[in-house]
Amino acid sequence: MTKWLSNKWNLIGLYALCSLLMGIILYDKLTFTELAVIYALMGAGDFVIYILGVGRGMFLHAVNNDIHEFLKRLREEAKKAKDKDE
Repeated sequence: MTKWLSNKWNLIGLYALCSLLMGIILYDKLTFTELAVIYALMGAGDFVIYILGVGRGMFLHAVNNDIHEFLKRLREEAKKAKDKDE
C-alpha cells in the first residue's frame, strides 16, 4: 500500500476521483455555476498549498546541504588541529 501511495500518478488519480465524487454529490444541491466556483476556489487553494510545500522543501534542502557542508568542514578542521597537536 505504501508503494502504491508513493506513486505520484496514483495520488493524482485518487485526487481526481475524490474531486469527481464531491462534484457529483454537490451537484444535486448546487447549480453548475456554484459548483464551478467551488472547484475553482478549491483548485486555487490546492495550488497555493502545493507551491508552499515545494518552496519549503527547497528551502529545507538548501539549509540541510549548508549544515552538512559546515559540519564536514568542521570535522576536517578538527582533524587537522588534532594532527598538528600530535
